[in-house]
Amino acid sequence: MSVYELITLLLVLAVAGGFLNYRFLKLPSAIGLTLVALLGSLALIVLDRFLPDLGLRETLAHVLHGVRFEETVLHWMLGFLLFAGALHVELGELLARWRSIASLATVGVLVSTFVVGVGLKFLTGLFGLEIPLVAGLVFGALISPTDPVAVLAILRKTRVPREVESIVIGESLFNDGVAVVLFLGLLEFALHPAGGPGFVLWLFVKEALGGIALGILLGFVFFLLLRETDDYQLEVLMTITLVMLVYTVAERFHLSGPLGVVAAGLLIGNHGRKLAMSPRTVEHVDTFWELVDGLLNIILFLLLGLEVLILERFSPSLLVLVVLSLPLVLLGRFISVGVSLKMARPFREIRMVRVGFLSWCGVKGGIAVALALTLPANLQEIFLPLTYANVLFSVLVQGLTLGPLARRIYGAN
Repeated sequence: MSVYELITLLLVLAVAGGFLNYRFLKLPSAIGLTLVALLGSLALIVLDRFLPDLGLRETLAHVLHGVRFEETVLHWMLGFLLFAGALHVELGELLARWRSIASLATVGVLVSTFVVGVGLKFLTGLFGLEIPLVAGLVFGALISPTDPVAVLAILRKTRVPREVESIVIGESLFNDGVAVVLFLGLLEFALHPAGGPGFVLWLFVKEALGGIALGILLGFVFFLLLRETDDYQLEVLMTITLVMLVYTVAERFHLSGPLGVVAAGLLIGNHGRKLAMSPRTVEHVDTFWELVDGLLNIILFLLLGLEVLILERFSPSLLVLVVLSLPLVLLGRFISVGVSLKMARPFREIRMVRVGFLSWCGVKGGIAVALALTLPANLQEIFLPLTYANVLFSVLVQGLTLGPLARRIYGAN
């Protein structure tokens, strides 16, 4: 199958899934598309079981293998998604809550990684699948980042406090980059332990701070170019080029591409929008990136639902481990949110209702699956089912119940 045919197939599936959700399910697009794709995958598995001569599962699995999910998400989709998200975020709102956002995106990721990693090491030992502690921490890092797509689609339809919405947006923008850097450092340490923990810390600081500095630098250069231009077509092209250039340079010099893109997006979306773009350009830039954001998220969650085909067979002990990992990841998220908020404001009382709601907002996304697919085969065998189960649980269960929970807590309509 050629690249053109593959893209055509994905767009056809995206339109079909989007129409079914719009016409019948009427769920937020991220949740509805995941559910449609999941049900479709299960139907194909059942059909393939009773009519194996059709070879449906093998054909679709071959197509999904050709997509190379991990490379598709990490090396180009993630940059565009993060830029589109950062472009529409008020920098003033983030700065007003910077303590909570910074704490959740850094301390929160570290605490969640530790809790989940230690817990997973204990659980795997109970079922004879014992793994090294550093391997457990690798899983903790890959499952810690949150995805704002499904959450924000729900929160924007409810009257939750502006502060809560800003914290959720800010955390999700930055913790992706932090978690990716931490994951890569821990994985490198797991494969080559001679480097020691100091190497992981140095890698974390270099990639994170270097990525942010790169994003600010290139973002400022393009801000100057935008200020000297009054052609909306060229200016839209400049924003596309900025995303690709930041990601390309970051990967070339081993810096954090996600954090670089977020920094550039915040600069262009705030200073660039106010000081370097005409109202007509702002309208076209916003329209273009809203379309890109929607299209990529449709494809991302469609692929995520179809990837369930891989989970058809695994041992009973692994099945039990998958089930037990769900409350473990939720516990890690709850503890990390509580610790982060307390560290951000140590003299302020932290309400457990607030901690619980922010914890439930921690919906996982395709980036966790993409990271899991980069693992060595021996770790993939255990971590891939755990990752899929936690992502699907968070998108479907947390996503579907978040609206009612928000209405109950904040009295939102």
